Amino acid sequence: MNLYPNDAITVGATRTPTPARYAPGGITSTRLDPEFLADEGRVLPLVSDWTREELYGAAALFSREAGRRDEAELLALLREWNATWGGDDPDAVKAEFVTDPNGDIVRWSEDSYYVHHADGSVHEFEFPEEDDGFAEQDARFTELLATRSSADLPVHGAHLFVDLRTGEFTVEGPHAL
Repeated sequence: MNLYPNDAITVGATRTPTPARYAPGGITSTRLDPEFLADEGRVLPLVSDWTREELYGAAALFSREAGRRDEAELLALLREWNATWGGDDPDAVKAEFVTDPNGDIVRWSEDSYYVHHADGSVHEFEFPEEDDGFAEQDARFTELLATRSSADLPVHGAHLFVDLRTGEFTVEGPHAL
């Protein structure tokens, strides 16, 4: 049994177990502290006996969660843009991005953004006149596509489709992932 300052032992009394307590800034009863996890000096000693597979498993878990959140943010942005701008796009059902080679790097291009409509027609997305609000969203949009490119490493000629109704992301085309 671990005793902490101000803990008391009462002889002859039954105590109910209390949740484990950890150092301030470490593991708490409700969540992990990101600042604690980012501190190598505090975290590496705690995982020194983990196997390489366990370390990779934990890293993969965090990477998947970050990717899921990026996808959710990109989907929300695409849904907002197609409901707000373009006037004729309330029936947009899918967004499409085509790869664009940038030197030796292939990436999903914000310049090849196509909107698929419920009637089967496809149009290039027309960005609205820039204002302060749009400029911020556009910068985040570009960043999210770049992050997606680094996460799934597209090949030239591939197409990324985002179903605006279901939120499903799929890749089609040459050597689809």
